[in-house]
Amino acid sequence: MPANQDKKMTSATMGDGVHDPMKFTEFHPQEGNVVIMYAEDPDANLVVWNLEPGQENSTHVHPASTHIQIVLQGSGVYLKDGKEVPVKKGDVIIVPRNVVHGIRAGNERLSYMAVTAGESYDRRPVGEQKVSIGDGH
Repeated sequence: MPANQDKKMTSATMGDGVHDPMKFTEFHPQEGNVVIMYAEDPDANLVVWNLEPGQENSTHVHPASTHIQIVLQGSGVYLKDGKEVPVKKGDVIIVPRNVVHGIRAGNERLSYMAVTAGESYDRRPVGEQKVSIGDGH
């Protein structure tokens, strides 16, 4: 699934730098939808994942960086190394590099902001090749 880059900000377009992540919540009925907020800085990438009930961001790893997820709305389960951990609005998930993880929405829409630190975005679905930021999260 390609990432939605229609709202992507750059240093030239971000204004004062204060933004409401809820403005990046856009859902797709067939699959999870990722909306890029900011992805031009060599230090961090910022996206908002939006999942309808039952949809998920399948398990993957970030071998080059830590990954932080902040649940903006809804509830579901954080998939970590084969375990399911309940998550809800306001929860912060800290994912060290190389930890297999994903998120599945529960009975309601779930949106979360994901911050990936590091010079390059390297997301590897479990058992697959590297995915670049332009290809989705």
